[in-house]
Amino acid sequence: MKSINDLKLLSRPVLHRLAWYHARLAAMAPAEIAHRLVEAAARQASRQRSRGWEAVEPVGSLAMIPDVASRIRAAPPDISALIAREADYVRTGCFHLLGARWPEPPVMPADPEFWRIDPDDGQPFPQWDAFTFDISFRHGIGTREIKRIWELNRLQFLVPLAADTVLRNDQQPTLLAIGLIRSWMAGNPPFRGPAWNSGIELALRTVSVALALSIIGIERLDAATRSAALRFFFAHVDWIRRFPSLHSSANNHRIAELAGLIVGSTMAPGFPGAVTLRDNSWRALLVEIDQQIRPDGVGAEQSPGYTAFSIELFLVAAAALGYQGNLPAATKDRLSAWAEHSLWLMDADARVPAIGDFDDCRVIATTQAPESKYVASVVAVVSGCVGRPDLAPPATDPGIRDAVLGSATVSPAQPVGIRSFTSGGYSVIRSSHKAPTVLTFDHGPVGYLSIAAHGHADTLAIWLSAGNQPVIVDAGTYLYHSSRDLRDLFRHTSVHNTLTLDGTGSSRPSGPFNWATKANARLVSSESAPVSRIVAEHDGYLAQYGLVHRRTVQFDGASCFTIIDELIGSSADKKVTVSFLLDPSCRSTVDADRKEVLITNNDGHVARIASSGPLRARIVRGDEATGLGWLSPSFGVRLPTDQLLFEGVLDSPSTITICVV
Repeated sequence: MKSINDLKLLSRPVLHRLAWYHARLAAMAPAEIAHRLVEAAARQASRQRSRGWEAVEPVGSLAMIPDVASRIRAAPPDISALIAREADYVRTGCFHLLGARWPEPPVMPADPEFWRIDPDDGQPFPQWDAFTFDISFRHGIGTREIKRIWELNRLQFLVPLAADTVLRNDQQPTLLAIGLIRSWMAGNPPFRGPAWNSGIELALRTVSVALALSIIGIERLDAATRSAALRFFFAHVDWIRRFPSLHSSANNHRIAELAGLIVGSTMAPGFPGAVTLRDNSWRALLVEIDQQIRPDGVGAEQSPGYTAFSIELFLVAAAALGYQGNLPAATKDRLSAWAEHSLWLMDADARVPAIGDFDDCRVIATTQAPESKYVASVVAVVSGCVGRPDLAPPATDPGIRDAVLGSATVSPAQPVGIRSFTSGGYSVIRSSHKAPTVLTFDHGPVGYLSIAAHGHADTLAIWLSAGNQPVIVDAGTYLYHSSRDLRDLFRHTSVHNTLTLDGTGSSRPSGPFNWATKANARLVSSESAPVSRIVAEHDGYLAQYGLVHRRTVQFDGASCFTIIDELIGSSADKKVTVSFLLDPSCRSTVDADRKEVLITNNDGHVARIASSGPLRARIVRGDEATGLGWLSPSFGVRLPTDQLLFEGVLDSPSTITICVV
């Protein structure tokens, strides 16, 4: 007999699942509910298609994306050195992705079973042979992090391996790349296991194999490999086409799927209706770029990283079609607006704040390690694509992306002043002090569409950098599926640089990619003279407490920012916490009366933060009990860091001054 505690543990995943379905349905319009019912029926009917690769019957011949190999050959020496190093990692079976390291396979190419290994424990991922839509990964306590399994199965390491083939003029990397593709196919029969569960995963894998084979050259493939590759592309294009991410799911996933359809049908031009499929997918991509980038350039998902990812996907699709140099004027304008917005966010080292979710995703990966300047890299590509050298970033990390898509030369020019992006919901103050000091202020929506999947409860948060030193930073993302508690924590208001009321978040989650409530923010005013001042407010505490949180950010024109927080309404005074999370390279000390905090790094003093209102400071670092004082610099990695908490009863406005030293 199971004990009461055992039954409680079993019931928690069930309750989470029921709560998720309830919240998800609540976010759906009637048209989406109808679509989901049709989709569920289509998924059940598709069980008969999961009969193995031999059941996939391609027609026509294998094609390739033109000019990719010649662009790799023309890559500068710094990129060539990176390619050689990454290819060596693959040769030795070294795979280190999203904070996890896979056990090195005894032989390379790895056995087909390698693709199902969970790096957390070295064991096979459960249900690998199940029909893909029978695998539930969103619910439960202590479930596995399927994101890491997906990441390996994107096969992005094939691209530097193939590039090494061209640069060394060596057949061995070619044989290894082909062997890895064949191994993956043997271990992942169509539509079985988690590798087939999500269209975005199929799309990115399609791009990886397409680029790798286009770099190698199809003339170097034997007949059996060409036939296998055709089966690969036919199966992927067919599955993406059947199960599109629509309605509330139509975020970066939809852009990835459309790009995958274009690239896959380019490689397999004999796919039924391939020309029409490419044309329709391209037109849909143009619409999605217009919808998912606001007119002022802010990404609708409220994540600079995911917006860069979406744009890279779009540009890969354009390159596959040969359209990269002939984009519509309206699309060029939207891409240019995004690049300009990104430049306003960048510090002196071309890094942007980690706002909202980001899981270190990219389309063309040169290294297995995360790219700290990923957004800047895509900005450089956009700058070259639209012919706007004035939009070039101050720095980038070299990569294969530059060779395949083209990239503008970096520029030291950086904006200075105050700019409000009213459509997307951000204001940025940039001072020439510390060349530059940059403060970003969020007064936008939680996220995109009804579920705001990749947004965080960070309304009215700020981020601050001084030169190339991040000072006040974002907590990051950390995990998606393996811990519901940690997923919720890293999205909670309490770990962001804003005000928390009675421990309650301004927006509250209801599942790993959904929200039960969402704060609505509005920009009250933005002015640069006679004093730079931005005022914004949100209603996230209105329903429960009858209070509106208003935040004012003032700038003295040199190096000091004043943050004024007040609660507007008739309720009694409430206990609040105003939080500032510091970059791990910074440390802090608080004075005796808990009114002033000094922030330092290895080079000396960085900033002073002083409270002249009712709130007093304390410092929390790496607290497991509360979850405060932690930062995730990349997916799957968590580090302790100082979190400044200014606490008290807000019986009068809180005034906190931040002065960069």
